[in-house]
Amino acid sequence: MPPLQRWLLFSGVLLLTGTVAWRAFIAPRVRQRLAGADPPATFTRELPAIAALERRVAGIGTFTALLLLGVWGLRLWAQVLDFRDPFAPLSEDLSFLVFDTFWGTVWMAQGGVLLFLVGGFALLRARAGTTPPPPPGVTPEGIPREGHRPLELPPRWKAAAVGVFLLLLTLGLSSHAMSVPANRPLAVSVDLTHTAAAGVWMGSLALILAIAAGSRDRYRLLAIQLRVFSPMALASVGVLLFMGLLLSGFHMHEIPALWESRYGRTLSLKLGVVLGVMATGFWNWRRGLPGLVAEVEAEPEQARRIRRSASLEVGLALIVLLVTAILVATPVPPGAH
Repeated sequence: MPPLQRWLLFSGVLLLTGTVAWRAFIAPRVRQRLAGADPPATFTRELPAIAALERRVAGIGTFTALLLLGVWGLRLWAQVLDFRDPFAPLSEDLSFLVFDTFWGTVWMAQGGVLLFLVGGFALLRARAGTTPPPPPGVTPEGIPREGHRPLELPPRWKAAAVGVFLLLLTLGLSSHAMSVPANRPLAVSVDLTHTAAAGVWMGSLALILAIAAGSRDRYRLLAIQLRVFSPMALASVGVLLFMGLLLSGFHMHEIPALWESRYGRTLSLKLGVVLGVMATGFWNWRRGLPGLVAEVEAEPEQARRIRRSASLEVGLALIVLLVTAILVATPVPPGAH
């Protein structure tokens, strides 16, 4: 599978992960902050804006899942070209690859998940804003909530979350983690968690920037979203680094392999760009966010500045994904497994 196709696949999966993370963690906390705003009428006034954001998020999810369906089809074509026996009929090679290999089983499952996500996100987009969100402290079923829930998703979004989880699983089942003989289930779980953490971090940030508009009210919503996103991003980076360290341990038997093998050099390049992404994110957290006062009208110039810096963070993350697309097709060092 060519690197560009893998890059599109990884980018799309991370963005779909970000859509679920946005709805589960960011949207409820945006409503909580607006509900406590002064004057209180701000919450009612901005309900249509919040519903519009959710509709736009679901629309991005629909488009991304449709794009991934195209990439999914190209995956089969690329695999057939690699597998092709010039002395056998194409239909025979195709049938064997799809129905008689583990790769084909995972590929078919991935297609089914993507079809489910296309329909699910399209339905979410059509229904967004038709039911007013519950006030803070009340569940979507209208029951007073006791304590703080870290996750808040209506049933349709829970179904989308399950679909995204299964999509992440298909990536793990097609990765280098499957070549770990002794701890394969653990390696796949680590790979899945690593990718999910990247999606919660970079997918959510890309989504926030994509749904931001240019009006003054939307700058205020952008500021609130970024401030809500910040602690979630810090937790995701911690999980991402820890799982990445574990994955490196699975695939690298010694430190000198980082510069002596092709896999290690590509991994080192990826780590270097990741450090650049983290440095940009750290600057945004320490210098950019304090300039955004989410509880009042955000200054457009401040919002534009932090948006440019966050866009740089996402741009560097796309380079990381491109290097990752090359890395996953690179053989691990001899003796690693």
